[in-house]
Amino acid sequence: MSDPDQESAFVAIVGRPNVGKSTLLNQLLGQKISITSSKPQTTRHRILGIETEGSRQILYVDTPGLRQEEKRAMNRLMNRAATSSISGVEVILFVVEATKWTPDDELVLTTLKRTQRPVILVVN
Repeated sequence: MSDPDQESAFVAIVGRPNVGKSTLLNQLLGQKISITSSKPQTTRHRILGIETEGSRQILYVDTPGLRQEEKRAMNRLMNRAATSSISGVEVILFVVEATKWTPDDELVLTTLKRTQRPVILVVN
């Protein structure tokens, strides 16, 4: 942003596949930005959603779900897209399901422990 009075922050939304990351983005912005589906891994690339209020902007980055199983090239590419999205943000929203913890959730947690970013736990 060129105006020194304007503030902006990047916020990554991360979690395992099909935990509600895209739904959260849509709810935060009050409109459908990301496709939602009961099919895991619907989001295959980073999706950017922008919320502007006065001179402030929050740029949300909806990421593909992180998966432990990396045998398929598509899974490896989506994991890379998700982890690279984390590096350039100020805050991370870690979305988990309230009643289920999986090895994929553990992978996300391990990945987030290596970052130097604040993490907010979002329980869906």
